[in-house]
Amino acid sequence: MIFVTKLINFTSSFLHAPLQTIRCSGRKYLHKVWLPTRVGRLRTLVREKPLILQIETINVCNAACIFCSYPSMKRKKGVMDMALFTKIVTDYVAMGGGAVSFTPVVGDALLDPHLIERLKLLKEFPAINQVTLTTNGIALDRYSDDEVRYLLKEIFCIQVSIGGLDRSTYGSQYGVDRFLETQQAMDRLMQLRNGIENPANLTFAFRTDDWKFTHRFRKQLSTYRRNGVFISHIWSYDNYSGVVSKDVHPKLTIKANQERKRLTCAFPSIHMAVCWDGKITACGCVDFDGDKLLIGDAGKSSLAEVWSGKRHTGILDSFPSGTLAPVCRECSAYTPDTLFAQPYFKKVRPLPVQFFQEFWGG
Repeated sequence: MIFVTKLINFTSSFLHAPLQTIRCSGRKYLHKVWLPTRVGRLRTLVREKPLILQIETINVCNAACIFCSYPSMKRKKGVMDMALFTKIVTDYVAMGGGAVSFTPVVGDALLDPHLIERLKLLKEFPAINQVTLTTNGIALDRYSDDEVRYLLKEIFCIQVSIGGLDRSTYGSQYGVDRFLETQQAMDRLMQLRNGIENPANLTFAFRTDDWKFTHRFRKQLSTYRRNGVFISHIWSYDNYSGVVSKDVHPKLTIKANQERKRLTCAFPSIHMAVCWDGKITACGCVDFDGDKLLIGDAGKSSLAEVWSGKRHTGILDSFPSGTLAPVCRECSAYTPDTLFAQPYFKKVRPLPVQFFQEFWGG
């Protein structure tokens, strides 16, 4: 199943851009052989500090995507208070700072009533050199044009997640009838981006059940690309450790779970995720309830203590030792840290835009 999925992904990309697909595929796999020193260097570096800090300032969403764990989330919903946010940021700066992601573990950052205030606070710390977020775009109409321009000016990467280019596909994937609002948000971001010096890098991330989507809609996607937008597409989905399954959504293509997971997973290696209430999880991807890979509490400990603590290092070491937590054992999102051989990891301070386009937001 894994091979079939990779073959279809390759075919879809090849139909759109054959030469680029061949080059990218060659770099992706051959670098694992050619650049083992880069993998070793990054493995050492991420034991000292995360490459990116994921801060979930709100865990509320206005969509019900069938490929997401949000509908299954059981923890309390809330908004991070500014005092806790300030403490988290100063802790991160004390570690050396770096990139900050407002992409929630689950939720949508545009629903955070303090988003602009938080961005202004981050601007006071030069050590915070990049800010990114992923959103479904539905709530962008809550922001004035001046506020949207501020987002485009202060954020390094903004990814808009959208379910295809027609209302029917969108509704079937996102569980709400908000296709027009999302389209308007995308158009508004492109329009207001003009005239801003060094504006945010925009990604339109399409989520469909059609592996031929990029070929079928190549003309419309080309229009976005001409406006400087990076296009990504996902048609097969992670299982959130079994929460997202074909039993519930028969038409959804779910990635097969890999049995062998002896190399440390890249997700807990690269980032730490702080939930809105201060709880810290080693994986802001699969641990949507923040209790399966809990490694600390930002309100009680410094981020440095948590990152170097036994809970976090134990999770990293559980892969080569074969003592995985059940949530990791059943997760299909597993990505070995040989990912560090990718060309975009040659420079990690600041992180290159390819990191956000191909891994963090991909």
